[in-house]
Amino acid sequence: MNWETLLCVGDSITIGSRSYLGYPEYCGGFLSDETKKKWNVLNHAVAGYTTIDLVRSIDRNYNHLKSAKPDIATVMIGTNDLKSNTSLKLFKLSYELLVVKMRLLIGNANIVLVAIPKLMNDVMLPYNIGMNTLVDQYNVIIREIANENGLRHMELSLDASCFYDGVHLNEEGSEHIGKQLSDFILALRRG
Repeated sequence: MNWETLLCVGDSITIGSRSYLGYPEYCGGFLSDETKKKWNVLNHAVAGYTTIDLVRSIDRNYNHLKSAKPDIATVMIGTNDLKSNTSLKLFKLSYELLVVKMRLLIGNANIVLVAIPKLMNDVMLPYNIGMNTLVDQYNVIIREIANENGLRHMELSLDASCFYDGVHLNEEGSEHIGKQLSDFILALRRG
């Protein structure tokens, strides 16, 4: 069988906590349709994870993830850092550690750092709209890390209809991001 492997790492948004499929599975389906080959999708995400939690999880699962020989990977993490009020300094340090782990796993620069989605107006506690200031600051750090490491950076186009509770994606939101991500990857392949 001829296939490619997509590894997506993150938290509840990536795993699809409020949808049947997460955006990685949708992305793999779209990629399979467009490339006429199967895609092996690894969704390595856990609800509640902060960036440093994800770094440690990759350490624990490194051999398993590496053995899948991912061709491309995405990173979307940081929403739980908001809830934890992680300082910019600690967020940057842990995100840089995460990028090192991802580069070791992938073996090349085929890594897409995805911006943290903004919180929507109907967000539920413990989140609040005021946290979007910190989302913006985290996203600046993510963009800078992408540039410093020669990695791709992706901003998402989302609105309130994509969310279950202002934070987590509903089914349509997961599918919507999956399509955006597959389009982004296909554009990279076309050069």
